[in-house]
Amino acid sequence: MKHVPRFHVAASLSRALKVELDVPQMHHATVVLRLTEGDLLRVFNEKCGEWECRILDVKRRIVECVNLLREAKPEKGPIIACSLIKPDRFAMMLEKVTELGISKVIPLITSHTQYKIFNRRKTLETAKHAAEQSRRLSVPIVDNVTKIEDLLNNFNYNGKLLVGNERLNGNRLNDLLEEKCVFLVGPEGGFSDSEQDLLGKYDFVRNCRLGPNILRSETAAIVFASMWMGKFS
Repeated sequence: MKHVPRFHVAASLSRALKVELDVPQMHHATVVLRLTEGDLLRVFNEKCGEWECRILDVKRRIVECVNLLREAKPEKGPIIACSLIKPDRFAMMLEKVTELGISKVIPLITSHTQYKIFNRRKTLETAKHAAEQSRRLSVPIVDNVTKIEDLLNNFNYNGKLLVGNERLNGNRLNDLLEEKCVFLVGPEGGFSDSEQDLLGKYDFVRNCRLGPNILRSETAAIVFASMWMGKFS
């Protein structure tokens, strides 16, 4: 039995509608998986649900929607704001938190951020592939890079900003979790003294601890997403 791949598409989907896949998607389906015209695959998005499609034209990358497999439904996960870290580790973090249901990732620059190069296009592709593989209907939003000061000064999200802060005594993360919240992950070197002072000025900020050990940034983000999923999914 051939593996049936899933592809995220932005187009509206309905029965008998013809949809154009992008080049990497059709390459994966026909070259990697060796599907041919007449074979089935799936396309999806958060507005139209998931559809079974038949490959009509490989060269033109056209598939036709045949059957609705899953209705569209809201997928409301929390938000993670994470300092930029080594690109391969950031990609791994994004892949895993996407699988765990995160709705948005905000890449941050802090005083101790060492890796400041951010390829947003490549990062969006990582999120899309993770959504395709994990049976999500939505792909998490990936914001443009912002400074931690701007995040705090313009904070307009519902819920608290939970800060994984190993330098301060805080409540256990599990005790502070809310269905709508933002989790802030610092860089490998932690927050600077000035950033610690800045965080202390906002009443929506809550320091929290994830355990007795110091975790890497990507590990802390994955732990948060896992705990949130266990409590609210």
